[in-house]
Amino acid sequence: MARSSADITLKGNNVIDVELKYASSGTAMLKLRLAVERWRRQNEQWEKTNTSFVNVQLWGDLAEQTAGIVQKGMRCEVKGYLEERSWEDATTGDKRYATQVVAQDVLIPVEDIESMVRVQRNKDGNNESRPSVKMNNVETPAPANDPFDEEIDF
Repeated sequence: MARSSADITLKGNNVIDVELKYASSGTAMLKLRLAVERWRRQNEQWEKTNTSFVNVQLWGDLAEQTAGIVQKGMRCEVKGYLEERSWEDATTGDKRYATQVVAQDVLIPVEDIESMVRVQRNKDGNNESRPSVKMNNVETPAPANDPFDEEIDF
């Protein structure tokens, strides 16, 4: 008998401010909410047909590391699994359900990381496009028998 799996990969924009919290056990937890768009091709153009908002829960080290990087509006890719929660509504007594993604990995596109670096440089008062590095004109020869000191033919 084959096992079922609820693995999922989402690509979207985080639409909430991130706030790292800690459970009573001391475990870090972080919530994201991704806006995930669905597109279709209509004749020669692409048009957006739907936007879904998906809750994402992060735990432990992943939550702590992500909290320092992901910001509201940032694109990210989340890999994880689906989880359904249920509770009883205190006012009506009805049973309520919510589905969320429990993240196992969070990826950020390189171009977003580069733009974060530019924004941080501008905040620090350095408006140069590249960091200034002082270089010495002294070359250090490679040690003898260095395997990386050979020419490569192209």
